[in-house]
Amino acid sequence: MEEGFQFLYSFKPFAITFILLLFLAIVFSFLWWRPRKIEQHFSKQGIRGPPYKFFVGNAKELVSLMLKATSQPIFPFSHNILPRVLSFYHHWKKIYGATFLVWFGPTVRLTVADPDLIREIFTSKSEFYEKNEAHPLIKQLEGDGLLSLKGEKWAHHRKIITPTFHLENLKMMIPMAAKGVIEKLENILSKSKTESLDDGVEIEVSEWFQTLTEDIVTRTAFGRSYEDGKAIFRLQAQQMVLASEAFQKIFIPGYRYIISLFNYS
Repeated sequence: MEEGFQFLYSFKPFAITFILLLFLAIVFSFLWWRPRKIEQHFSKQGIRGPPYKFFVGNAKELVSLMLKATSQPIFPFSHNILPRVLSFYHHWKKIYGATFLVWFGPTVRLTVADPDLIREIFTSKSEFYEKNEAHPLIKQLEGDGLLSLKGEKWAHHRKIITPTFHLENLKMMIPMAAKGVIEKLENILSKSKTESLDDGVEIEVSEWFQTLTEDIVTRTAFGRSYEDGKAIFRLQAQQMVLASEAFQKIFIPGYRYIISLFNYS
């Protein structure tokens, strides 16, 4: 009996060493060997990208490019906002072409800009492209929509919504959209008449376009003006802000279950 315990005691360091080596091998495979194999796989197809860096991927370059883009004013003024809102794509597209790899840590993303490839991904072969699981807070905000649904549910919802965006049906919405624009312009003109022409009329352009867009959407989708649903839009905007703030916090799967166990223990 004592010999058996001595054997187990002497075997314990080897077992711990084996488990530790196995863990390190898995980590090395996931954080180094697998990304290298993926890079080689796509390189054979002529698709490259910024090189993968251990554990962090291209995160450092992404943050640096975004900070640089947002710190500089748009001058001269241009409607080409790609260098500012997607600075990493604008920068790497010039180096690697329109299709390239980007690493978010050890997870790779393939950026695609070719219209034919995008059509193939979203329509003809969508079942071969798995969607990422959204953050639970984002899923609560979006609900069951095309962005989150998969399989038969996605196909069913897409079949229902597709006729709405047919070109002929969209053309029928032009009068409603034009009516919304005309009313907004008439409000500006009436405001300019009541105020001093010398002082001019000051307009918050971003807010003006936001309300214009929402008014057109509500008219075409629900047959009501934006003013009728303004309170709902404001609540939705607040909800999006709260969800965005919560999204930046760390989410631990099953944390409610863990807390309940501590409460009952």
